[in-house]
Amino acid sequence: MSCPMPASGPPVIDAPPTYVEYRKDAALIARLFNSYGLAIQECPAVEIMPQTSAALAGFSAVEQEMRLLLNLEEADEFGPVRPADYSIGVARKTLFQLVRAGLKVPPVREAGTDHDGALRLAWESGPRFLELVVPRERHVAPYLYYSQGDQYNLQRDLSFGPVCERFSWLSA
Repeated sequence: MSCPMPASGPPVIDAPPTYVEYRKDAALIARLFNSYGLAIQECPAVEIMPQTSAALAGFSAVEQEMRLLLNLEEADEFGPVRPADYSIGVARKTLFQLVRAGLKVPPVREAGTDHDGALRLAWESGPRFLELVVPRERHVAPYLYYSQGDQYNLQRDLSFGPVCERFSWLSA
């Protein structure tokens, strides 16, 4: 996975000047882009680039896992079970940066919460492990935990470049 430079400012996805056939997923893609503050020019149809479609498919699978967590009970005898809406929102924005660049979000190995109610999304590739942790409380910073063998570290910068590099590391 190569990490392209992000566009400055909110990108506008220009629809082609001619009419294109609606794709089954065009409306979903337009809603996803709009929900993350991206403008899609008004037109009768939106042509979707193949890499964007693949990137959205990976993101949609991860988002589905997060939506399932929102159906859980608020808490059990051990503490919070359902992640906070805030945590889901931070995770979506963090991962959607990859989609904006046309990069595929790999399927999660595990999605859940810990004993404090923090959202935890985990990926694994061979000996490499990556986990996005978004605490329930807004005042606690989210981070990526990563490890390979007995080496591990945290990454607190969740801007596009560092997140892209960490997912590239995972798939290398």
